[in-house]
Amino acid sequence: FSSLVLTRANCSEYFPIFISLLWVAGIFFHQGVTAVCGLLYLYTRLRYFQGYAVAAQGRLGPLYASAWLLWVLVGLALAGLLAHFLWP
Repeated sequence: FSSLVLTRANCSEYFPIFISLLWVAGIFFHQGVTAVCGLLYLYTRLRYFQGYAVAAQGRLGPLYASAWLLWVLVGLALAGLLAHFLWP
Protein backbone atom coordinates (compact mmCIF):
# COMPACT_ATOMS: atom_id res chain seq x y z
CA PHE A 1 0.00 0.00 0.00
CA SER A 2 2.77 2.48 0.87
CA SER A 3 4.44 1.96 -2.51
CA LEU A 4 1.20 2.94 -4.24
CA VAL A 5 1.01 6.13 -2.20
CA LEU A 6 4.63 6.96 -3.08
CA THR A 7 3.98 6.30 -6.75
CA ARG A 8 0.95 8.57 -6.71
CA ALA A 9 3.00 11.32 -5.05
CA ASN A 10 5.74 10.86 -7.64
CA CYS A 11 3.23 11.21 -10.48
CA SER A 12 1.71 14.35 -8.97
CA GLU A 13 5.16 15.95 -8.69
CA TYR A 14 5.69 15.69 -12.43
CA PHE A 15 2.16 16.70 -13.42
CA PRO A 16 2.70 20.52 -13.38
CA ILE A 17 5.82 20.09 -15.52
CA PHE A 18 3.95 17.87 -17.95
CA ILE A 19 0.94 20.20 -18.22
CA SER A 20 3.15 23.27 -18.74
CA LEU A 21 5.20 21.62 -21.46
CA LEU A 22 2.10 20.21 -23.12
CA TRP A 23 0.47 23.63 -23.17
CA VAL A 24 3.50 25.50 -24.56
CA ALA A 25 4.34 22.84 -27.16
CA GLY A 26 0.70 22.63 -28.25
CA ILE A 27 0.41 26.39 -28.74
CA PHE A 28 3.79 27.13 -30.29
CA PHE A 29 4.76 23.90 -32.07
CA HIS A 30 1.94 21.62 -33.29
CA GLN A 31 -1.20 20.43 -31.56
CA GLY A 32 -1.31 16.97 -33.14
CA VAL A 33 2.29 16.01 -32.41
CA THR A 34 1.98 17.39 -28.89
CA ALA A 35 -1.25 15.47 -28.27
CA VAL A 36 0.39 12.20 -29.33
CA CYS A 37 3.35 12.86 -27.02
CA GLY A 38 0.94 13.71 -24.21
CA LEU A 39 -1.04 10.52 -24.67
CA LEU A 40 2.15 8.45 -24.77
CA TYR A 41 3.36 10.15 -21.61
CA LEU A 42 0.12 9.37 -19.79
CA TYR A 43 0.31 5.77 -20.97
CA THR A 44 3.89 5.40 -19.73
CA ARG A 45 2.91 6.86 -16.35
CA LEU A 46 0.08 4.32 -16.15
CA ARG A 47 2.53 1.52 -16.95
CA TYR A 48 4.90 2.97 -14.32
CA PHE A 49 2.14 2.86 -11.72
CA GLN A 50 1.18 -0.70 -12.67
CA GLY A 51 4.79 -1.86 -12.73
CA TYR A 52 5.55 -0.34 -9.35
CA ALA A 53 2.48 -2.03 -7.84
CA VAL A 54 3.87 -5.43 -8.89
CA ALA A 55 7.59 -4.93 -8.22
CA ALA A 56 9.90 -1.96 -7.85
CA GLN A 57 11.99 -3.10 -10.83
CA GLY A 58 8.88 -3.09 -13.04
CA ARG A 59 8.79 0.67 -12.94
CA LEU A 60 12.16 1.37 -14.56
CA GLY A 61 11.25 0.95 -18.24
CA PRO A 62 8.16 3.16 -18.07
CA LEU A 63 10.04 5.65 -15.88
CA TYR A 64 12.76 6.08 -18.51
CA ALA A 65 10.16 6.29 -21.30
CA SER A 66 8.19 8.99 -19.49
CA ALA A 67 11.38 10.97 -18.81
CA TRP A 68 12.31 10.68 -22.49
CA LEU A 69 8.86 11.94 -23.49
CA LEU A 70 9.20 14.92 -21.16
CA TRP A 71 12.46 15.78 -22.89
CA VAL A 72 10.74 15.46 -26.26
CA LEU A 73 8.08 17.90 -25.05
CA VAL A 74 10.83 20.26 -23.86
CA GLY A 75 12.37 20.11 -27.33
CA LEU A 76 9.04 20.70 -29.07
CA ALA A 77 8.22 23.63 -26.79
CA LEU A 78 11.67 25.14 -27.30
CA ALA A 79 11.52 24.69 -31.07
CA GLY A 80 8.07 26.26 -31.19
CA LEU A 81 9.10 29.21 -29.02
CA LEU A 82 12.25 29.83 -31.03
CA ALA A 83 10.34 29.67 -34.30
CA HIS A 84 7.66 32.01 -32.97
CA PHE A 85 9.96 34.66 -31.54
CA LEU A 86 12.92 34.51 -33.93
CA TRP A 87 11.17 34.16 -37.29
CA PRO A 88 8.41 36.61 -38.19
